[in-house]
Amino acid sequence: MFPLSRFKSLSLAVVSLVANVAAARTPDALAPRVRLSVFNDAGIPPDTLAQAAARATAILAQSGVELDWLSCGRPDPSDFSPPTTPCSVVAWPHQLSVRIVPCGRSIGADIFGEAFLDGAGRGAYSNVYYNNLAANREHAQLSDGDMLGFVIAHEVGHLLLGSNSHSPSGLMQARWDSSALHSALHNTLFFTPAQSATLRSRLSETPPGPNVPAPLYASAHRLARASP
Repeated sequence: MFPLSRFKSLSLAVVSLVANVAAARTPDALAPRVRLSVFNDAGIPPDTLAQAAARATAILAQSGVELDWLSCGRPDPSDFSPPTTPCSVVAWPHQLSVRIVPCGRSIGADIFGEAFLDGAGRGAYSNVYYNNLAANREHAQLSDGDMLGFVIAHEVGHLLLGSNSHSPSGLMQARWDSSALHSALHNTLFFTPAQSATLRSRLSETPPGPNVPAPLYASAHRLARASP
């Protein structure tokens, strides 16, 4: 999908993106951190996933938040033992989880992602529906990896910002129209300043540790493409 010019060299793409991050990030050596366990159930190529990681990391860095991306691979259907890897640790708000799946059973083709929150507006789990994202041709100037990174950053935003976190502009728009995609293409689709402040506050007020369990979700918040 989005058969935009695929980067001929992933290394050049990542170097360019890292340079943009250095220019945009908050110069705070003690920036709050969040670890994101990423499960590649859709089996997307490693270069696409690496590009998504670079993009999502750049977006969070622009808000003054350090993202530790943990690649967790695909599940082994024959392994029924309880997971004990770093990927199995989930605790709001510092250790979150996103699962990249091909599609959802009751999810429309226009839905790219979904974050699950509890009654208090906290969440630790989200899904990205990769086939929907990859099949949509309205984003022809964005690579699959970049678009995936934007969607993942949006879902992380829901998990940290809480309920009613959609906004009329910026990364947290509920539906991405041509204006949002234009901003994404020009590397200007970010959290708003107020949202960035809330992200940092949520992570700074709650120290990292195992004492804040992953919440059970009570509602879902979805990201969709705009209607034609």
